[in-house]
Amino acid sequence: MPVGRGAADHLRGALTLSAIDEGPGHSILLLNPNSTRASTDLMGAFAQEALGPGWTVRLKTNEDAPPIITDVAGAERASASLLTLFRDGLDPCEGVILSAFLDPGLEDLRAMLDVPVVGIAEAAMQAAGRHGRFAILSTTPDLNAHLRALAVVYGEGERLVDILRIKGDPYKVMGDPDLLMATLREMLTEATETLEVDAVIVGGGPLAKAARALGAEASLPIVEPVPAAALALKALIETDGP
Repeated sequence: MPVGRGAADHLRGALTLSAIDEGPGHSILLLNPNSTRASTDLMGAFAQEALGPGWTVRLKTNEDAPPIITDVAGAERASASLLTLFRDGLDPCEGVILSAFLDPGLEDLRAMLDVPVVGIAEAAMQAAGRHGRFAILSTTPDLNAHLRALAVVYGEGERLVDILRIKGDPYKVMGDPDLLMATLREMLTEATETLEVDAVIVGGGPLAKAARALGAEASLPIVEPVPAAALALKALIETDGP
């Protein structure tokens, strides 16, 4: 049975949940499938910026998950625990941003909830596809085949030219902001100089700050997954509204 907006309000006090720009208007949930709260806060800030006034972004971190999802096992663990959160009473508000680039559990959440759910990979690929051919900069090299399969599911398989992956340990690279930016710049240069692409996705919600910085430097559009998902969800909610 679908879980509604007020499904178990009496349980909400037991959940680790915070909000940005609490006030009147629309309210959405940004759900981080991994367990890194700092990433949740960062992604929430970028979602709030994209949505603008009149929108409240509530935040939830999935504590029963890896700090970074780097393989299929981690994605499956995150997916299962996300469903449990809603069974235990997590309020989906008016809609949910699933804020991990593998969109773990997206279809199951859509079947479970009676509000729209948007995955950041889905939104980013569709936004990039509107520019034409695109590449993805990925910090999870073991999941590139999964990302290609998602592109096909989302109708963007023919426009996805390549997935460029980092070299080295994802935890080490993502744990060092300077190394992360240097790595992403190198990957972006490779994409712009060797691939015939019209846009590039920086593939990861926790990379929101890095994606913004690259966008200021790049010679072609850089698609930021979290703002793309926020705008897609906003459009769905406004379309379904009174």
